[in-house]
Amino acid sequence: MIRWTRSAKINAEKFMEAIQWGKEVAEYSDKKHGTQTTVYIDSYGEYGTIRWFWDCADLATLEKVGQQLFADPEYLKRVSRGPEFLVAGSVFDTVMRSI
Repeated sequence: MIRWTRSAKINAEKFMEAIQWGKEVAEYSDKKHGTQTTVYIDSYGEYGTIRWFWDCADLATLEKVGQQLFADPEYLKRVSRGPEFLVAGSVFDTVMRSI
């Protein structure tokens, strides 16, 4: 099992809009590409951090879906709004493998 995560700090001035945008991006990806992405917001620790999680079977699936997402103009349009809501330079991706 592979888990992909993306985290980013939310621009405090756009907090609620950022949450809505983050959920919309995940919902679009789920509906169009079958990702079943979950979205979380940190309540303690790194407060104001939004996180997306998606589990898939293997690295080949991760790569395949990633290529589909980056070839999807509507997905790219939605994601391109990120700078409105997120702190520049705060986006961080992680790929983990279950043991």
